[in-house]
Amino acid sequence: MTARRAATRPAADWRERFVEELGLMALDIGTPRAIVRVLGWMVVCEPPEQSAPDIQAGLKLSAGAVSAATRMLTGLGYLDRVAYPGDRHIYYRLRRGGWDRALQARLRTMTQLREVADRALASAGDQGHERLTDLRDVSAWFEEQIEDLLAKRSAGVQLNPATADAGRPDQEAG
Repeated sequence: MTARRAATRPAADWRERFVEELGLMALDIGTPRAIVRVLGWMVVCEPPEQSAPDIQAGLKLSAGAVSAATRMLTGLGYLDRVAYPGDRHIYYRLRRGGWDRALQARLRTMTQLREVADRALASAGDQGHERLTDLRDVSAWFEEQIEDLLAKRSAGVQLNPATADAGRPDQEAG
């Protein structure tokens, strides 16, 4: 089925639609679609703990695709493995704080990118150029912004853009 047909075909329910919309985003971010679909499934599935066969059935994915996706998502800190006494299955559930870990991973990437650019600029001396400086400056800016967002989130500051304007001093009283 093409992306266009998937976008216009009515979904069986809101969960399926959510998972499929996330799956389409995978194409834009360069991540295998199955990984993004499994992550989406784990956000909305009931019950919140799912075995690999549960995920396979829910998403109509192969055992190999589910295995690769759960291994990747567990390694990235999005999922936890759960075992229950007397049950031979391993279950997966969305890890608390998994979204914060993802943002922290982006912060590490921005920090590494800035450090590489800093070393290159230091080595280049007078030969350093505008594109390299721009890379370093943009990376440093994102590094600072992500650090600030993580600090605010950790402090419990509301980051929801839909409600962010309510307390801003630049908003006129109505």
